[in-house]
Amino acid sequence: MITALLTLIPAVVCSYLLTPLVLKLARRFDVIDHPDERRVHARPTPRWGGLAIYLAFMAAVLVTVAIHPQVGFDAQVLGVLLGGTVIAAVGLIDDKYNLSPLVQIAAIFAAGFVLIAFGVKIAYISKPFGAINLHWLAIPVTLLWVLGVTKTVDLMDGLDGLAAGICAIASATLLVMTFRELDPAWSAPHKELVRSFVTVRIFSSALLGASLGFLRFNYPPARIFMGTIGAQFMGFVVASASMIGAFKVAALVAMAVPLLVLAIPILDTAFVVVRRITGGRRVYEPDKSHVHHRLLERGLSHGQAIWVIYALTGALSAVGLVIYWCSK
Repeated sequence: MITALLTLIPAVVCSYLLTPLVLKLARRFDVIDHPDERRVHARPTPRWGGLAIYLAFMAAVLVTVAIHPQVGFDAQVLGVLLGGTVIAAVGLIDDKYNLSPLVQIAAIFAAGFVLIAFGVKIAYISKPFGAINLHWLAIPVTLLWVLGVTKTVDLMDGLDGLAAGICAIASATLLVMTFRELDPAWSAPHKELVRSFVTVRIFSSALLGASLGFLRFNYPPARIFMGTIGAQFMGFVVASASMIGAFKVAALVAMAVPLLVLAIPILDTAFVVVRRITGGRRVYEPDKSHVHHRLLERGLSHGQAIWVIYALTGALSAVGLVIYWCSK
């Protein structure tokens, strides 16, 4: 709990203090999201808010890891930090110059390869009576997981406060999962996982704090958007943290929890992709077919729409946690 608080509080403070500075920076460099027929906001709004999230996350993680006696800058920590920096750098450029979707995907794959090179990957898939070693398949499975989660969060960034709130719920869920090590009955046969869970606790606390600090300025009506840098960086951290912690436990339920946490955005993304393909459109072509758009069409306000999605995400996260804590 102390580790979580030591990471969470600085991340909240840094994100809260940095966001207004980033807002001014975005205006100075004309990184502005202008309304059009695909947008739901009515006025030009600065992007680059994700830069504050990235800097707050990095500051909180670096300080906590530097002083924590159990973690240190091991390969897993360095892999997530370096891979996240790749995502953030490309996202920063994309928010200014609107890069091709293929360039974004290439950047996500590059960050995924960084994770793999530093030992963060899905090496096993569990089954009822043991675990299956993926061997060389670990590489494509890991890359697909990173791409899927990262782009899912990115595609959900369509309403003020939506992506930041979902990532806050997801990181809070992963954070609660790490406290299982405090149960002696579980931690005794899983001593090798305790260090990994402390690492996940630091990442989750930092992302939760950065999300909450940013939400002060991103909640409807938003004064600043997180942009590609924020949405893809947060999605990347969630994907990475779930691999370090949950995916290393040889139990099917441990794999299901991150999927339950992100079930709403994952199902929404799948529905949108199928709808675009069947409609003869490009998969990456933006439209207003996401669940948050449909909620708005039914008459809900921006605030009501995001709270409906928050509630559904929170409920599924709670179900996942109950299953996880009740598993042996």
